Amino acid sequence: MAKLVLTDVSVTINGTSLTTSVSKAEIAIEADDVETTAFGGNGWRTRVGGLKAANVSLTFMQDYAAASVDATLYPLLGSIGTVVITPAGTAVSATNPSFTFTCLINSLTEGGQVGDLATFDVTWPVSGAVTRATA
Repeated sequence: MAKLVLTDVSVTINGTSLTTSVSKAEIAIEADDVETTAFGGNGWRTRVGGLKAANVSLTFMQDYAAASVDATLYPLLGSIGTVVITPAGTAVSATNPSFTFTCLINSLTEGGQVGDLATFDVTWPVSGAVTRATA
């Protein structure tokens, strides 16, 4: 199986592509660890997966143009937005799945240092399931 170098991740938020303004995209998905240990286990703990949760972390390069970063995200602050991330461009396939989910857009950052590119990082909690599609 081929290894993947992230060079063309596609990121859309509420239907607006922000791909060219994103330099990092990560989805962290986990399931709770629920212990089921009972007598008769020969001293070993047993476990099952419980509730699932996810967060998305993105690094944006700020842009105040129409239909870009600020115009898309600022009106969503404090509300639920739909995010779609595809690792290698927009053509979804068995080797390039898309991940679709809604998340609470609960933080934005403005500012930076003199002479630096205006970037900001966010980590938003996913609200509901992460859907993985291959077609």
